[in-house]
Amino acid sequence: MGGCAACSSRPFRIFFVVAALAALAGVLPWLAGVLPADTTAAAWHGEVLLFGMVPAVMAGFLLTALPRWTRSQPVPRHVVRGLVMVWLAGRATHLWLPTLAAPMAAGFILCIAAVVAVGVLRAGATREIKVVLLLVLLAAAAVVPEPIPDIIPTGFRLRLALAAILGLVAVIGGRVAPALTASYISLRGLNDCRRLPRPFEIAAAVSLAIALGFWCCDAAGQALASLTAAILQAIRLLGWRPWRVAGNPGLLAIHLAYAWIPLGLGLNALRGAGLGVGEIAVLHAWAVGAVGLMCLAVMASMVRRQSRLAFSSTAGSLAMLAAGAVAAPLRLLPDFGLPVQLSQAALCWSAAFLLFLAAYRRPLGLS
Repeated sequence: MGGCAACSSRPFRIFFVVAALAALAGVLPWLAGVLPADTTAAAWHGEVLLFGMVPAVMAGFLLTALPRWTRSQPVPRHVVRGLVMVWLAGRATHLWLPTLAAPMAAGFILCIAAVVAVGVLRAGATREIKVVLLLVLLAAAAVVPEPIPDIIPTGFRLRLALAAILGLVAVIGGRVAPALTASYISLRGLNDCRRLPRPFEIAAAVSLAIALGFWCCDAAGQALASLTAAILQAIRLLGWRPWRVAGNPGLLAIHLAYAWIPLGLGLNALRGAGLGVGEIAVLHAWAVGAVGLMCLAVMASMVRRQSRLAFSSTAGSLAMLAAGAVAAPLRLLPDFGLPVQLSQAALCWSAAFLLFLAAYRRPLGLS
C-alpha cells in the first residue's frame, strides 16, 4: 500500500493522540489549580471530556473501522486532516471564545456523523445507522441551552450527552467485546461462540434507552426502568463469557468497562428508590468507569490490531489498564463517605492516559 493510502487508513493515530491529551486537559488543570476563573471543576470536566475527548476517540475508531465495516475505501487523507482542524478549532474556542465552543463541538460531531453516514449508505450497511443517530444525539446535546424552568431541568445537557455516549459504548462495545472474545478463544482451540438471541438484544437496547431517557429527565419511575435495564445489560455481558478472556488483560478491560453500564444502572435504581446513592456517584460510575475505561481499552485494542499484535500486552499497556480500572472505584468511594481523596482518582486517570501515549508511542507515530 502506498504512503498516502497508508496514512489515510490510519486516522486513529492523530485522533487517539489528541483524545489522550484532551483526557489529561480535562483533569490536570483542576489538579494544578489553574482552571479558568469563570468555570468550575465539574463544568470543565464535562465540557472537555464529553465534547472533546470522547468525540476524538469516536473519530479515530470509526474512521479507521468504517472501511472494514462497509468494505469501502479508506477515508481520504484530506478529509481526516480537515476533521482534525475542526476538532482543534473547537478546543481553541472552548478556551478563548466559550460562546462558540458548543456549536463548534456539535459541528465536529456532525461532520463525523456525516462521514459515517455516507459510508454506511453507500455500502447499504443499515445496521450501522444507529451509530450515526447516536452521534447526532450527542451533537444535539452539545447545543442544548442552559436550564429553563419547567422545560429543561438542571444538568439535562450533560446527562443527555453522557446518555448518547453510553449508547455508543453499548453499540460499539457490544460489537467489539464478543467479536474479540470469539477470536481469542478460537486461537486457543476452543469453540464457544454462541450469540444471544436477536429479540433479547433488541429488548436490552430498548430497556437501556428507556432507562437513560428517564435518567436524563430525572423522571419518576426511573428506579424500575434502571433496574430492568441493569439486569438485561448484565445478562448481555455474561452472555459474552468474559471469564474466557481472564488471561488477556486487554480484552478483560473491555468487558470490565462494559460492566460499569449495568453497575451504573443499579446505582441509579438505588438512587431512584431513595436508598442513599447520589447523582454524582451514578454519573461517575458511567463517565469514569464505562466511558473512560472503554475509551482506553478500545483505543489500545485498535492500535494493537493495526500493528498486527491484536492480543499482545506490554508492561506499559498493563499499567495503563490497571490505572484506568482503578480510577473509577477510587472516584466513587468519596461519594459513599470513605476517606479517599478525589485527587487520587484524578492521578490514576491521568496516569492511565499518559501510559497509553507512552506504551503505544511508536504505532501512534510519536517516536
